[in-house]
Amino acid sequence: MLLLSSAAAQTPSTQETPAEERLLRLEARVDSLAKANSALRRELGVDGKSGQTVVKPSGQEPILQFGGLLQVQSDFRDQVDNRFGTHDRFYLRRARLNASGRFLEDFEFRLEAELAGSLQEISGLRAQLTDGYMSWNRFAFANVRFGQFKTPFGYEQLHADARLFTVERSLANDRLTLSRQIGTQISGESLERRLTYAAGIFNGSSVNTSSNDNDNFLGAGRLAGILHQGRWGENELRWSVGSNAYLNHDTNQAGFPPEFGFDSTPGGTADNTFTGERFGWGVDSQLRIGPLDVWVEYLQVRLEPSNGVPSQRIEADGGYAQAACFIVPRRLQVVAKWDRFDPQRHVGDNATQTWTAGVNFLVKGDDIKLQLNGLAADPEATPDMRYKILGRIQAIF
Repeated sequence: MLLLSSAAAQTPSTQETPAEERLLRLEARVDSLAKANSALRRELGVDGKSGQTVVKPSGQEPILQFGGLLQVQSDFRDQVDNRFGTHDRFYLRRARLNASGRFLEDFEFRLEAELAGSLQEISGLRAQLTDGYMSWNRFAFANVRFGQFKTPFGYEQLHADARLFTVERSLANDRLTLSRQIGTQISGESLERRLTYAAGIFNGSSVNTSSNDNDNFLGAGRLAGILHQGRWGENELRWSVGSNAYLNHDTNQAGFPPEFGFDSTPGGTADNTFTGERFGWGVDSQLRIGPLDVWVEYLQVRLEPSNGVPSQRIEADGGYAQAACFIVPRRLQVVAKWDRFDPQRHVGDNATQTWTAGVNFLVKGDDIKLQLNGLAADPEATPDMRYKILGRIQAIF
């Protein structure tokens, strides 16, 4: 047997049988077809490795990816705060389509349209822009971004909408952060991603507004770091802290929460149009121990009016403490949260405290997720507690 194998190995290729020649030719054709199929898939924009659809315009070699988010929501019972409507209902909380891409020259971009995105009861939905920016990411320690995006202020505000542990953010975070603005920002990381920062200047005129209310810009910045990362027994242990601040001077800037109750003209009625200086700051911390995540955050904003009415100075603050724990790994998660918002710290009986208990069922991580929250709110201005039930099903695609 060994002699036969040795002889076969030493036989010249010219001595091969017709069957062996046909097999070699067939293998060559299969290999050629595989290469052609791979090239065709690339031209059609189908990436077999990731399962994602990509489009590659000829010549420039960028990668273009499409995605979206759909959140169908329901709420029942009381209006716990004025973010919500007054009736039981079903509605589209968020319906978004986005496109993002990357160029070989270290540029990236993102464009996202919001087709539905309000807690308020409205009679018509309209499309508007959420994100629209370009980034230059040549250096990890100095990424530059231009366009409309989230300002670096407020940890919960910066956390992705679809990856929150509760159905809605805390009232304080919605009222005291800046959301998206148009401007430019530089951000980066160092010490093996243990230290991150972001600082930017923006128009300060709110989202989807191309004008600036004066010649001043809103400045905002955030610094965060990981104090400890390792293991505790068999569990992952990670503890991080962050701080952020912003400063801006407004001229007849509208859109402030009605709870602030200030007036732009002396002796007039409250119109929540502000002229003056506003300053905000906040601190936060996050702890992860295996299946348990704990978040805490505190925010404070001071508004100094320049309309000659010192009594209209506003100091508002608020914060939350939240714990989320998987009771079935990567599948079933329970959440408990307490938050408080005071729109005027020096005025009594106007703060609101809210307790939230919830459960999240992750069908496929955050990509397909069901959430159920029960809220109990205690507005100091009213004698009675208020209760609400929130339900949501979401898909990220």
